[in-house]
Amino acid sequence: MRKLRKLTTKSLYIELWLTIGFALLTGLVIFLLLQQANEAIYSSKWCKKVYVQKRLEESIEDFKDYIEKNNVDGDDPLAIQTWGTQNPYVYFYIEKNGKVTYNFLVDYTDPDSDYNLSDEELEESYEYNPYSKEYTIDFADGQYIMHVFEDFQYDLYNKIHIINLFISAIIIITIITSLVRKKIHYIKEVTSGINILEGGDLNYNIPVKGYDEIANVATSLNSMRIAVIQQMENEKKALQANNSLVTALSHDLRTPLTTQMGYLEILKEHHYNSQEELDKYLNTALTTCHQIKEMSDRLFEYFLAFDPNPKRADDALDEYDGMEFFMQIISELTPPLMEQGFRFDVKEPSESFTIKVNADDILRIFNNVFTNIDKYADESTPVEISFINDKDYAKVTFTNIIRNEPRKNESAKIGLISISSLMKRQGGSSLTRTSNNRFTLELKFPVIS
Repeated sequence: MRKLRKLTTKSLYIELWLTIGFALLTGLVIFLLLQQANEAIYSSKWCKKVYVQKRLEESIEDFKDYIEKNNVDGDDPLAIQTWGTQNPYVYFYIEKNGKVTYNFLVDYTDPDSDYNLSDEELEESYEYNPYSKEYTIDFADGQYIMHVFEDFQYDLYNKIHIINLFISAIIIITIITSLVRKKIHYIKEVTSGINILEGGDLNYNIPVKGYDEIANVATSLNSMRIAVIQQMENEKKALQANNSLVTALSHDLRTPLTTQMGYLEILKEHHYNSQEELDKYLNTALTTCHQIKEMSDRLFEYFLAFDPNPKRADDALDEYDGMEFFMQIISELTPPLMEQGFRFDVKEPSESFTIKVNADDILRIFNNVFTNIDKYADESTPVEISFINDKDYAKVTFTNIIRNEPRKNESAKIGLISISSLMKRQGGSSLTRTSNNRFTLELKFPVIS
């Protein structure tokens, strides 16, 4: 049942057409039931004996009043026809001493009409309704006999028929209007929810009713609301992490900086007793310099990774021979790792290519790449470096086996994010994949034709 309801309410068009069909069917059924009641009233004794007789008596009295007020003669058919036209369900003729002075079958306003009926026509008028009643009517010029028969049953039937049509139409309109009103009310409810969300209350959940397009809008708005809340929470966490990182790095920087300043002061004042002591103080100062540089690099990479506008201007980019540029950087960064036992398998492309990049950014990217290799790559297997040129882009791919335990812990954990941000600055992109303990980093640079 629920699946059927979901199927029939998944579209406003389907709902509307089903409602119209249901309304028409309901209206037809009610109309047929009302018509059955109408038929019963038409053939009832009450209608034949009470209703008809009452209306006939009222009509005769009205006719008498009309004659008296207008001083109508019995042989004035035009005046009599005026009343007959106003009472279309009363059929009658007037006669005196066997002579018909008015017959409802004759149009006395027609100048070509023959007022004198033949005996056969008169007989037909008598036989038109064998149940006609006779009334003695006092006209201005004497008494006449009025032969009357009526069709008040048909009149009542027609009136009830019109009322039945009106009731059925009202029911059809009411059913259709109820759906439209329901949908309009729901649209207003969704609009009100949007206004609440615009006011800043993101905890308000817009009610989802049904499965149609309006319900889909409400669902989408709720999903967007949740996404906004999550984004705000992530931004809040990022801000808190930023503050924590800045605070921690500021504190960490003070320690080696203080140490370095102390040893530099010693060296400046020549407070050492031997060359060995001098070398010791210099090595300690140099070590603290490296510590300060590493911390400052982390801080720079953190802010770079979350830069909202990473794209560099064209004037900050320079053209380079891609293969020559990359090999120069690789040749500078691989020796320290090779001394630790790392091996590199470099596969050069068959065709040269030209790229347009910022040299400082590329150097930072490769520094991050080789730093990650130093921390996480297994030196027992070679690190594969391949170059692919597919006309539109040049791809530099680094592949290595992951160590079971990293050599160092990356405190900020944003190396790959920094690489991605720096690649976007060049109009490129980065992609990472991990499969079967095998890590792949792909750098994609746009190529200049």
